[in-house]
Amino acid sequence: MDSGLASLIGDIPDPKIRLVAQHWLNLYRQAGGIPSLRLIDPLQLHQALPDTWILDLHDDGMPSIRLAGETLADWFGRSLKGLRLDEVYNAQMLPLMLDMVRRVTDTPGILLQHASSTPATRSFAVPFDRLILPLCDDAGAIRHVLGVSVFSSRDGHGHGPERTSIETEKLYRVGPAMTEHAA
Repeated sequence: MDSGLASLIGDIPDPKIRLVAQHWLNLYRQAGGIPSLRLIDPLQLHQALPDTWILDLHDDGMPSIRLAGETLADWFGRSLKGLRLDEVYNAQMLPLMLDMVRRVTDTPGILLQHASSTPATRSFAVPFDRLILPLCDDAGAIRHVLGVSVFSSRDGHGHGPERTSIETEKLYRVGPAMTEHAA
């Protein structure tokens, strides 16, 4: 479902996710378009850093993880820094993750989701909220994705998701990057 950017902050239930969204929106207004990765200020995201992650986009279509906070390291039971998504997600999960990245970068837009993941070693799902935002490189091409994922509990952490179901999602369209975005 497409939503207006003006409603984004009010639609976000989690304060850490709102913090990341507000920082991105402030940069978006200052830059006059999608902000560059270089403008992200970790000091402004202090409370959300454990839940924050950044992907780098590559010409081969397989993003890699530039940054993954402690929450994701705990969820997967290992550091994810430097890994490609196909090294992190199983064959069922990978298309879902790649589709989310493409929708954020190709639209361009911001994706807000309420979802649940079933860990590989459990039979129950763990609810979480996720926000995904586009970021540019210094030339203005969308080459990065900023995300924040907040889980409702630590149940099942340590093994990563076997499967994830998206319960609700909203896409907020944003103005184009300063130049053409990456394919």
